[in-house]
This record gives sequence, C-alpha cells and structure tokens, in this order.
Amino acid sequence: MIFWSRVRMLPAVYGTLAAVMALGALARSAAVPVPLVQGAVFPVPVALLLPVVPVCLLLHGQARGDAEAERVAVRPVRVWDAWAMAGLVPLAGAAGAVTAWAGHPVGVPIARNLAGYLGLALLARWVAGPGAANVVVALFPFACASFGVRPTGRPEPWAWPFHAPGSVPALVLAVALLAAGLVVARRDPLAVRREGTAADGG
Repeated sequence: MIFWSRVRMLPAVYGTLAAVMALGALARSAAVPVPLVQGAVFPVPVALLLPVVPVCLLLHGQARGDAEAERVAVRPVRVWDAWAMAGLVPLAGAAGAVTAWAGHPVGVPIARNLAGYLGLALLARWVAGPGAANVVVALFPFACASFGVRPTGRPEPWAWPFHAPGSVPALVLAVALLAAGLVVARRDPLAVRREGTAADGG
C-alpha cells in the first residue's frame, strides 16, 4: 500500500489540497480577468480556480500506474483509488467549514468546486483518457466564465463554479458530477481499453 501511495502521489495531492485551502482563504480577493462573450470582462476569483490543481495531480498519479497490471492485481487497487478520491471531498468540506467559521466563507465554494472538478475530470478520463481530462478540467472554469456569466456578473445556473457559497443548485450539480465520476471510475477509461485493443491487434 505504501508503494501504491507513492505511485499515486497521494502525499503531494493531499498536501496540495491543504495549500489550496490556505491560499484560497488568504488570496480570496485575487482575480483573473476573463473576457465574456458579451464583450465585458469578468474577474474570476483565483480561489475558485485553485481546486483544479489537486484534481490534476490526482489524475496524473493514477495515470502513472501500469493499467494492465493493476487490472489483474490481487490487491484492490481500484477500491483504494476510489477511497483516495472520495476522501479528498470530505477533507476539503471540513477545511471549508473551518475557514468559514474563521471568517473566510470562500472555503465553502472551494470545497464544492473540488467535488465538481473531480467528477468532471473522472468523466472526461473515462471518455478520452487522463491527458484530455486534465485539459478539460483546466479549461472548464474559464469556459464557464466566458459563456456562463452575464455582464452584470451573475452566473448562469449551469456555471456552478462561480455561484455563491450557499447556492443549493451549484452544490447539487457538483455532487451529481462527483457521483457520476466515481461510478464510471470503477471501470477502465475508454482510452486505456482502446490502447489495449490496438496493442493486441498490432
């Protein structure tokens, strides 16, 4: 299990999560200007983008293993992976609650966005592989800002990463994405199966 943890880069993943929660609370006023399709500019809070980092690290760590060997491994590698992924969310939620109690409510949407980004990344990995999943999850919040935020600064219902901390629809969408991602994560990504088929045929 220690070797699995090192391959999956779990210390780095969980360490990055702690850094994201701390930086999000400290830099809650920092923003990245993103042009909107309507012609205005929306200042995207950096804190709401930071959860992408631990998610991408997690995907990278899972991609470092030998997929064929892990499929036939005696140890429940995929169960461990599922617990490692699912464990990020309650930890982020607990940290978000603590930061909110300390007067930094941005911790709550950081935890929510982490759950949604992770679910989206797992769905994208199942469809196109880990490399494409990293690209999708990295670009998704910017696409939400450009196409899903009105010139008044109000996000559309589907642009959940930028909803208020207490937004129930945003929480529901993020949790639904996470649940769907964890379900498909129990299977091999389609890209892995395609690579295996090509190798058998070649």
